Amino acid sequence: MSTAIDTGLTPDQAEDAPPSPEPAPNPPRRRLRRTLRVIRTGMVVLIVLTTAVAGGTYVVRERLAARTMVDAGTAVLTARPITVGSADAAVVTTVLTAQRTSVPAGAVLATITLTSDGGAARVQELHAPAAGIVTEINVEPGQIARAGEPIITLYDPAEVVFEVDVPLETLRKLRLGMTAYVTGPGLPGRIATTLREVEPRVNAGAPVGAPDRLTVVLQPDPAALATVRTLVPGLQFAVIVDTTTAAGSTPAVNSA
Repeated sequence: MSTAIDTGLTPDQAEDAPPSPEPAPNPPRRRLRRTLRVIRTGMVVLIVLTTAVAGGTYVVRERLAARTMVDAGTAVLTARPITVGSADAAVVTTVLTAQRTSVPAGAVLATITLTSDGGAARVQELHAPAAGIVTEINVEPGQIARAGEPIITLYDPAEVVFEVDVPLETLRKLRLGMTAYVTGPGLPGRIATTLREVEPRVNAGAPVGAPDRLTVVLQPDPAALATVRTLVPGLQFAVIVDTTTAAGSTPAVNSA
């Protein structure tokens, strides 16, 4: 059996009466929601500030790097050539090596037939005077090599360096011993080199008024030498010099 609740209102009055107000939210719940909003706002502000600081630090770092790194231009990988030939004119009979081949000191590289004395032909072997890597077969089998002409050219991989022609204006910013970074074909990334010396060279054939350039010699670091030795002399590489290194050493322009 249901029990009727007497509200003191007629049915018509009860329909017209406004709905009863909902109970007010729990005050602790309101405080919790307010606290969460404050925390979220604080986190957003913190993220924005952190991003701004990181961005500003990156910009400053990049600007400092741009000031301290000097673009030295394009370097060429060079090596001390070792030429093998004959003091007399001869016909190259056989060539027993090939380009990019590593040979030990004393290895037989070719045979030649001497023709200069007008007598009986004499066959002679050409030996490598030192260990090296063959860079060029200058005279092919069956061809005549003139007296003193290179027949085979080697280079000593221990003497491989990078050479870059630098204008005097740029050279004034450099010092001996500075670290230069080289990038280019055959390298896994940039490698470190040391500014070893400067060789003077005037621009022969350059337009009148063109600035003189000096050849800067960069010595590969020992850690990179094994990789550099596998490269072919003549390849070109980009060079940048870190001018924050070798502070107090001899200015490059004074060493030439």
